[in-house]
This record gives sequence, structure tokens and C-alpha cells, in this order.
Amino acid sequence: MEPEPLLDLADDAAAEGEFESAYHLLMGALHLAEHRGNYDAVMHIGAAGRRLGVAAVSAGRTPLFEALDAQAEAARLRLERAGQVPTA
Repeated sequence: MEPEPLLDLADDAAAEGEFESAYHLLMGALHLAEHRGNYDAVMHIGAAGRRLGVAAVSAGRTPLFEALDAQAEAARLRLERAGQVPTA
């Protein structure tokens, strides 16, 4: 399983105001991306979480996505330490 379908579902959930579901879908995608050593996906998921987090706050929801941002950063650092960073 790739993380991208979960990202699409997270966007759909957020569009319907289901920010908690969107958060959990993104966390699932983040775990998949890290387990696969997919640095680019980890970065993309972190950005998606920040984008959806702004939308959630704008909708008057608690900032659910702060934890996701911290987890994405931790995953990024773990992949970097493991040497799983794409080279230019």
C-alpha cells in the first residue's frame, strides 16, 4: 500500500469538515511513508498536514495537526539519519 490514496482521502475528509478523520488518515500515510523509507512522501505529508491544519483552525477547530507536524519532522530526521534522503 502506498500513502498517496490516504492523502487523497484526507483531503476529501477535510473538505467535508471531518478534520479528525483527515488527521488520522494523514498519520496513517505518514507511518506508511516512513516504513517504506519514502522521504519525499514524508515531506509531502508534512506539508499536507500544515495546509489542512490551517483549514481546521480557520473552521474553528482545535489545532489537531500540530502533533502531525512534529511526527513528520521526527520521521524526516530518522530517514535522514538512516541515509534515506534523495540525492539531487
